[in-house]
Amino acid sequence: MTRPIALVTNDDGVDSFFFEVLVEALLPDFAVRLAVPAGEQSWIGRAVTRHRALHAEATTRYGAPGWVIDGTPTDCVNLALGRLLEAPPAVVVSGMNIGFNATLPLILGSGTVAGAVEGALWGLPAVAVSQQIPHGHFEAVRKADGRAGPEIEALARRSAAMAAGVVRTVVDAGAAADLTVHNLNFPAHPAEDLRVERTRPALVALGCLFAPRDDGYRFSMPLRRKVLAEHANDDLACLLRGQASHSVIDLSIYGAA
Repeated sequence: MTRPIALVTNDDGVDSFFFEVLVEALLPDFAVRLAVPAGEQSWIGRAVTRHRALHAEATTRYGAPGWVIDGTPTDCVNLALGRLLEAPPAVVVSGMNIGFNATLPLILGSGTVAGAVEGALWGLPAVAVSQQIPHGHFEAVRKADGRAGPEIEALARRSAAMAAGVVRTVVDAGAAADLTVHNLNFPAHPAEDLRVERTRPALVALGCLFAPRDDGYRFSMPLRRKVLAEHANDDLACLLRGQASHSVIDLSIYGAA
């Protein structure tokens, strides 16, 4: 029986260990095709490269054929769907991101989520996957491309396996009638009874994203967030409980009469 095609991208770049383990988790059930940025494209949202040429280099990294592309996650998915793939995929999967993409501001700014959104805008089932990192360890994990010791690597493998299960469920349910993105976030400290819970994006204000430095103002993730509206079942509260968050982002609502 022919395995369905899964087009897989991310925003951390082709060298990310978190990307590697997600690809490995998908391979038993999917014919994986890669369309992945050559380097990190975090916080780039749905940016599209307009003022220079894109280059796609064929690859067979991680046991899957595809392309390494010198562009954004949106570029990668759009180019693969429009010019590179031999057949339409059954699903577009983006991730696994180093760090969570929970709360509305992070979702809207995320290159990972944007890669999945591009798939949804082509009428395809789409899943974004992110892994929360233990407090104080994010920069070390990011600089190591996710290869930051056995505990982090085991965390990533467990989350990737659960994410692959959700992807299978999404595909088995059939093509979505609406434009939806399944946004998965896995906790840094999983509960013993780890499960995937249906959630909604938390509404928070991050405040200023830039801090003064000697050469001007540099990006600096705020440590505190202002909660605009509280909900017991939001994605951030879910992660704090040690459970995996599954928010369904319905893009079709904006086209409703």
